[in-house]
Amino acid sequence: MQLYLFSNFKSDLKDRSYHQSMWKMAAPMILSNMTIPLVGLVDSAVMGHLDEVHYLAAVGLASALFTFIIWTMGFLRMITTGLVAQSLGRSDNPMIRQWLYLSAILSLIISSIFLLINPWLIELILWWIEGEAIVEEKVIEYWNIRIYGLPVSLLNAVLIGWYLGMQNARLPFIMLIVTNATNIILDLVFVNYGMDVDGVALASVIAESLGLLIGLAYLPKLLKQYPIAEKLKLAWHKLLYLLNLNKDLLIRTLALEAVFFTIHARGSELGAETMAINAIILNFLLLVSNGLDGVANAVEAKVGKALGEQSWTNFRKSVVIGGFWSLAISVLMSFGFLIAGQYFVSLITDISSLQNTFNEFWIYSILIPLVCVASFWLDGIFIGASAITTMRNSMIIALLIGFIPLYFLSLDLDNHGIWLAFISFMMMRAMSSWYFFKKGLRKGRYINLKKSDMSL
Repeated sequence: MQLYLFSNFKSDLKDRSYHQSMWKMAAPMILSNMTIPLVGLVDSAVMGHLDEVHYLAAVGLASALFTFIIWTMGFLRMITTGLVAQSLGRSDNPMIRQWLYLSAILSLIISSIFLLINPWLIELILWWIEGEAIVEEKVIEYWNIRIYGLPVSLLNAVLIGWYLGMQNARLPFIMLIVTNATNIILDLVFVNYGMDVDGVALASVIAESLGLLIGLAYLPKLLKQYPIAEKLKLAWHKLLYLLNLNKDLLIRTLALEAVFFTIHARGSELGAETMAINAIILNFLLLVSNGLDGVANAVEAKVGKALGEQSWTNFRKSVVIGGFWSLAISVLMSFGFLIAGQYFVSLITDISSLQNTFNEFWIYSILIPLVCVASFWLDGIFIGASAITTMRNSMIIALLIGFIPLYFLSLDLDNHGIWLAFISFMMMRAMSSWYFFKKGLRKGRYINLKKSDMSL
């Protein structure tokens, strides 16, 4: 008996109802996710039109450092989505609530720890960046404001993950749209009144707080739709399960962030202008990742629900249709950077030296969507299946085999070497993820074949 995935590829793609169901989840997430990098681009544009390059360099680096914390704690969204979707597929109302409450408690514990160790974190940041003194000063100014919004950021991640697991993309859409629109407006207002990086940081904290209030306001209404027969008692051993899943995801995220930290550290060695160029490219990368994540979010929710239902057909359709639309969006984005990349840069900054230097690195913004697409699509499957160990293994392989060797071999190429190593990293990540995915299918790790409605 041979398990297959793509022999009915055409028939899966002809299922219009599943396309519609997928896009009902994906469209709001793509639109809302895309506003996240737009905020970063507006931050960069506001700073890029001030007189000095160091404002743009500082915001690019400081926001990346804070994003490192958020991404490191990404399990609060990712794992919550997969576990809740599986509980929903099993109609397990108590566990639907358990994963919400336990993830929220864990987010507050983690936030408290970070706030307590913040003085040492600042020292670590100063040791790491080793950039120009004025850039370091502005980075710390930004950090000391954003860190106090960390509890809000992590609670937002929990709520968004929970709503997605519940197959509800409308609330995350509203939360993210309001948050990011407010952030953009406050950026412009605060900087117009004489603030710089401190205004950008304060705008983010206020905007995320507003998004959290919106998410919490709708929560009681949705919970009423999934009642429980008796008073809920938190299963605290499940908190240990969350931490165990986080262990693998933490290793995976640290491997990913080692790549981004290296990009920033190497850029700081090459000067403020290189840091600014890399900040622009990373904003483009953030645009790509959030766009592809919109489809991946839908795949997470659909795969998790299919596994909870033990439906092979729905699992297969989630994988195939999610992969199709991920590829289509990546090609569209690559084409967009090809025809309009230089125009985007002119909107971000009017510093002519930066505009001219970017032309040398334009090709990387075009390639990034194409080399990233497979990793995001497969990560969506792994998250929906709670296959976090698989994600960890592919990321470690990509770092050790794809990034590190090429990084050291291309040091003489300066900033080009950084981005060539990144391209190699993403390609190795995609290949290793695909290998582990096929291996998992053959071994039946995703679904119980005896109970499924699998076609053979």
